[in-house]
Amino acid sequence: MPKLLLKDWERKSALIRVFVLQVVIQGLAGEGDRLNALLKRHNLSDARLGNPYATVDLADYLAFFEDAAATFSDPVLGARLGMNLRPGDFWPIGLVLMQAGSISSALAHFCRYAPAFQTGSTFPLRSSAEGLICSYDVHSAPFDQDLFRQDNEFTLACICSQIRTAFNKKWRPLEVRFRHRSHGQDRLLERLFDAPVLFGQTHNSLVMDPREAEQQHRKEDRELISILNQHLGTLVAASNIELSVTEQVLALIHVKLGISSVAIPDLAKEMRMTARSLQRRLEEEGTSVREILQEHRQRMAENYLSRGDMTMDEISVALGYAEPLIFARAFKLWTGSSPLRRHGNKGLVRPTSSAEE
Repeated sequence: MPKLLLKDWERKSALIRVFVLQVVIQGLAGEGDRLNALLKRHNLSDARLGNPYATVDLADYLAFFEDAAATFSDPVLGARLGMNLRPGDFWPIGLVLMQAGSISSALAHFCRYAPAFQTGSTFPLRSSAEGLICSYDVHSAPFDQDLFRQDNEFTLACICSQIRTAFNKKWRPLEVRFRHRSHGQDRLLERLFDAPVLFGQTHNSLVMDPREAEQQHRKEDRELISILNQHLGTLVAASNIELSVTEQVLALIHVKLGISSVAIPDLAKEMRMTARSLQRRLEEEGTSVREILQEHRQRMAENYLSRGDMTMDEISVALGYAEPLIFARAFKLWTGSSPLRRHGNKGLVRPTSSAEE
């Protein structure tokens, strides 16, 4: 059974609503005794799963999902289950998606309210030169993304299936990106998503044609959406209470770093507080934006370097540095050594002695 390593992961900041686990279990309903044994192995009793609004540790959910794929010998279990999901299975969010007028509007609702059913995770939606990008990541998670493979593929498949059901059954993304490695199921996943699939990426993402995403398919029922929004907004607020300010800042840095500003005023605006209030709250928790950002950058840098599949330019951009030499100086301050020694000089001209400090 896969064992989830949580050395650097605060379990209390990563929770998932029971209804998501129920959806996965329902997809395995035909497995009978083997499913019952799997549930017992993960201590998932009827009492624990009875209330769909209750939460379980995300770590427990992830371990169950990976073990299920191994138990039933289905390496793309997550993607298969996600593609079979319908809006009615997806809690009130599914109803909102069915009422949205366009794909972009539906995704905006989804990304806004996803924290209502999963904390410790981020669902950013952004426009870029590549297209409209909808991403999903568990922040502060262990770096071995193979532990998240089924959940990564399940989540992106869920989003894909919701779009197809709500708007166009033949819809396809331009590209699908996963943080975990390929496990030889590339062609099968490409058939399920009907799109190119890439692995070892910095984020789990669906890349979409912005023109398709903006196309209006129906007139939105704004009254119904307003009622559902109020309900979901209450749940999001309740979920956020479970996160410390430090965890909220870390989640934002994870999403925004290398894409947009992570300066204190911008983070504070996202969290609906003043910059001074944010600094004060972090001081009360014994940290600062600078410390959180530095620790995150160092962990991510060591992870990227150990993977060996990114150039120094790419690592620098992903970490929000203007150029590789600035990253090299920062890395040496953190570790006492140059990133070149771990990376084999790939993509970076060795700095002079003065530049390396």
